[in-house]
Amino acid sequence: MNQSQHNKTSLFLMELIISILFFSIAGAICVRLFVGAHLMSEESIVINNSILWTQNISEVFNGMHGNLHEIANFYSESSIVLVSYEDNPEIGTLVMFFTKDWEPIYYPSNDGALDDAAYELMLCISQLPASEVYSDTGVDNDSLIGDALLGQIQIQNMSDDTIIEAFAAEDDPSVITTQYIDYYVGLEAPYES
Repeated sequence: MNQSQHNKTSLFLMELIISILFFSIAGAICVRLFVGAHLMSEESIVINNSILWTQNISEVFNGMHGNLHEIANFYSESSIVLVSYEDNPEIGTLVMFFTKDWEPIYYPSNDGALDDAAYELMLCISQLPASEVYSDTGVDNDSLIGDALLGQIQIQNMSDDTIIEAFAAEDDPSVITTQYIDYYVGLEAPYES
């Protein structure tokens, strides 16, 4: 009888161990799924905010007819014009910085505000012949006379507390989004004083 009770006890312990192992594995899988869902949610928030800011800049670009200084004035407290040419004020680069919560960082600031920068938006505007800008549209290039302003918007993650001074390749892991925009100016000077 002692042997029979010993077999029942060891069978019960074996079932208990198997049940604990099963629930441990199921718990580990659930934790992994929740962590994955959280990371996907954070990535989705970053992508959504970058698309919103890219769309915002695109609309301001079109509303200001591609004029870099007008765009900079629209975002006067939070933008920096890195490069601009006096004879052609549309050409140049505008930079904006954002916190991890996508709040614009007001610039210039002496209190180390750029230390909180998590994302950088760059708008680079160049003036090219319209036939070159619209070469992929299927429009007869001979009818495109004059110039067009081509803007490139890129939003990047900032890492290692470095300020990004150039556009990265679109497949660079730090690039969140890149968008090209244009504004046809024709034969007229795009900016009149």
